[in-house]
Amino acid sequence: MKRLAAVMSALMLASPVMADPEVREWKTLDSMGCMMVRDCTNGVDAIVSVNALALEFPYSNYNEIKVEANNIIDELQLMGVSVYLADDQYFPRGHAGVYYTVGNNFFMNKSYADDPVMFLQTLRHEAYHAAQDAMAGTINNNNIAIIYPEEVVPAAYVLMAEIAYPPSARPWEQEAKWAGATPNMTLEVLRVINRTGGEPWKEIEPTPMTREWLENNGFINN
Repeated sequence: MKRLAAVMSALMLASPVMADPEVREWKTLDSMGCMMVRDCTNGVDAIVSVNALALEFPYSNYNEIKVEANNIIDELQLMGVSVYLADDQYFPRGHAGVYYTVGNNFFMNKSYADDPVMFLQTLRHEAYHAAQDAMAGTINNNNIAIIYPEEVVPAAYVLMAEIAYPPSARPWEQEAKWAGATPNMTLEVLRVINRTGGEPWKEIEPTPMTREWLENNGFINN
């Protein structure tokens, strides 16, 4: 082990430092985009359980959220979605996390992850976007679809989305906000996705517009 460490140290001294691509400005959409497409990887680390957070933030107590959080992470991994803990510099101000439909990755802002409740709510919210991704036929596309009819979303989350998002994004965001605040709602949908082999419409009746999309694109036979 000591010899291996010595060899690695020698390689590090002999090799040039591999830097991330130049970012025009940190804490912007530019820096977040660099992270999302995986061009920027410094300070962006994959996690497979809440144990990684406990090591990163030893003064935070994740005991009350770890069961649901770990189950969500496990289901995401079964779907092919990776979870990353990333430095605050990559995120525009106020962004706790982001799910990228093209790469099928979720990135959590470290500056919010030391709060166990915030971490869990953000994980639920962004993982729900991954579920919406799957409801659009497959996570291997750039489309997302709402999972439940808009009229069943509680009014409080509709109002939150109206305040925070443009009209074009509200149907997906109000549903994700609802899931983010509701214990196990995201987890249950993720389990349906994996149980059905990525075809959640087999157990969850899609909305009329989603059904039309799925039929037109060959995911559901007429």
